[in-house]
Amino acid sequence: MLITNLSSFKNNSISNNSSLLNKEYIQNDLTFNNNNKTYNNPIEFNKKYRFSSFSGLINQLNKDSNIRQAKYLIFFDFYTNPYCNDINSYLLFEYYIKNNESDAYYVINTGTDLYKELYKKNKTKNLIPIYSYGNLFQVIYPYLLNSKILVNSYIDLNMQKIISKVKYLKYLFLTHAIGYFKTKIISEQFIFLNEDKRNIIVSSPYEYDFYKNKLKYRDKYMHKAGLPRYDKLNLAQKNISENKCILISFTYRKYSNIIYNKSLYKKNLEILLNNTSLISFLKSKNIDLIYIQHHFDFKRKRPFNPNIFPYVKYRNQTFLSHYIQQCSLFITDFSTISFDFMFLEKPVLFYLIDLKDNINFEEKEYMKFDKTKDLYFENAFTEQETLIEKIKDYAINDFKLKDELKKKYNSMFFYKTNITERIVQIINNITNSL
Repeated sequence: MLITNLSSFKNNSISNNSSLLNKEYIQNDLTFNNNNKTYNNPIEFNKKYRFSSFSGLINQLNKDSNIRQAKYLIFFDFYTNPYCNDINSYLLFEYYIKNNESDAYYVINTGTDLYKELYKKNKTKNLIPIYSYGNLFQVIYPYLLNSKILVNSYIDLNMQKIISKVKYLKYLFLTHAIGYFKTKIISEQFIFLNEDKRNIIVSSPYEYDFYKNKLKYRDKYMHKAGLPRYDKLNLAQKNISENKCILISFTYRKYSNIIYNKSLYKKNLEILLNNTSLISFLKSKNIDLIYIQHHFDFKRKRPFNPNIFPYVKYRNQTFLSHYIQQCSLFITDFSTISFDFMFLEKPVLFYLIDLKDNINFEEKEYMKFDKTKDLYFENAFTEQETLIEKIKDYAINDFKLKDELKKKYNSMFFYKTNITERIVQIINNITNSL
């Protein structure tokens, strides 16, 4: 049923933000008339859901617990990046919808390409579009109150604060990617979440050991499965074309643009993308070179001029999922996309592009090449010459992995099939527990 945005209702409005007026929601079980006299909803809209603080929101959730009806599966990632790889929580939501689960809802940022694509294809069933993060919790309040569980795959510290203070809320964190390189981020992902709410999907034995031994997570809250997007990778691989390509994508650097323009990161990247030896070789083999820039560089206004690199096919992150499936080799510094390639048993070359830079930057702590070569599966490089030789070697040998390296790649995953079904069972177990 098509209804106007909840924020547009008089008296019972969730927000007075005029920019939200005249938007549309697609809902199945919310009906209103224009005079606010007809309600068909798990709770009566007899309050103004305007929260001046998170404590006010938390107090209202606890106060309304007596009229709570636990029925909704809420999937959310109010992610501000308009260019996203396949989002794990959305793919899980999509699975529920395809299996006729009418009480599954996905909270989505209308600024993302995902929302625009779904809207264009009229696939907005059970979506809860959000136009501003400032209105997120007001808009989803009735769903939050009546949720069976909340599931997401990006860290939202504000949501953690709410979940920890409201006893009945249940939570599952899917993670965005395998936690391997960026241990600092892993250590902080549950900073505001009580221990008894720290349900997390663990995809890799490495993650499990780190959570258990370093972070002291308890076994009962660590659920072995994988990432829903890996199931999609398995299906997509059956339909890829025979054209060969190499994907290059590096993670971001948080320093200022002034420092960025003087950095080894920028210098070495430009040299690599214009390396005459590499380009001449790739041309002879009819292999495309794809470069995808990190979305953080868009935010920091670090423009990439494709005209300077005539052989490179420049793409934004909207195309990332496609080229993970299509390309035969991945070159990065410490991007977690490397595990998508490993999952597909495709080689990954780690080029520590600015390890020797004298700039002291935050991400440098992830680049522990001198401490443990195993961290990079023995395929790490600090010099372009040796990197390019390895690229040529893989191309000549049709990008095939040696058995020993293939075994190491596969050891990074608990499961490589039926991952989504495993997570659905985990959700059932959590929601059915007292």
